[in-house]
Amino acid sequence: MLLSIPCLALASALALAAPPDSSDGGWTPLFNGKDLDGWYTFLQEHGRNSDPDGIITIEDGAIHLYKNFEDKAKVVMGYIGTEQEHGDYHLRLQYKWGDKKFEPRYALKKDAGLYYHITGPDAVWPRSLQYQIEETNVGDLIALFGMQLDTAIDPKTRDAKSPDYPTFLPVDRGGEPKVLGLKGIDYQHRLAEVPERDGWNDVEIICKGAEVTHLLNGQVVNHGTAVRFDDPAKPGDPKPLTKGRIALEIEAAEIWFRNVEIRPAR
Repeated sequence: MLLSIPCLALASALALAAPPDSSDGGWTPLFNGKDLDGWYTFLQEHGRNSDPDGIITIEDGAIHLYKNFEDKAKVVMGYIGTEQEHGDYHLRLQYKWGDKKFEPRYALKKDAGLYYHITGPDAVWPRSLQYQIEETNVGDLIALFGMQLDTAIDPKTRDAKSPDYPTFLPVDRGGEPKVLGLKGIDYQHRLAEVPERDGWNDVEIICKGAEVTHLLNGQVVNHGTAVRFDDPAKPGDPKPLTKGRIALEIEAAEIWFRNVEIRPAR
């Protein structure tokens, strides 16, 4: 049964007005700003820890993706993943867009993302949940390949079809219960009332037990409970899932990531 989600109170308590300060609040850098120690790369055509094209650059304490590519060039995609699994955490980072887009996604919106609860083999795209980082859709919640959770949506968007999707709305604001994720890839839009900034934006994910919360620029934009995995090959026996690897998605758009930090969920 899906319970009321006190999103607005949580959002106001977590408001961010400045770049993260890792010296306060128990935050630990997950990315050290210098190299990919503790991380691995996975790219189409190249596999694990191979980046012959130089897609990933680290400069000025940030990860810069596709720095050395010309606009409209054809590129491969993938992600930068943590070597260790993580559970019961509060993760935060900052991103900003560059100007360039690339094939095979040149005609589409700039896109990236933050995968979490990755438990299966490396793949594009991996079995996981995703915090979507896409122009106008930052904070969307995506369940991939057997991942499921309980959430709530605006009933007016119940029957939305691709390229639109049902939109998150807390129960205490009139949302109705929904199960997100059955087979394949299932999307849920975020609360659109929180704007994406020009320049650096603040992304947060709180994973506490089997509950997940997405925040954008200090405001809650998506939420789910009872996270579980139901194997698509043998469905009908879902298992709770509370941890997994974390990854920064590389998806044919120039972007910077910085201040990737983690602390225990509170």
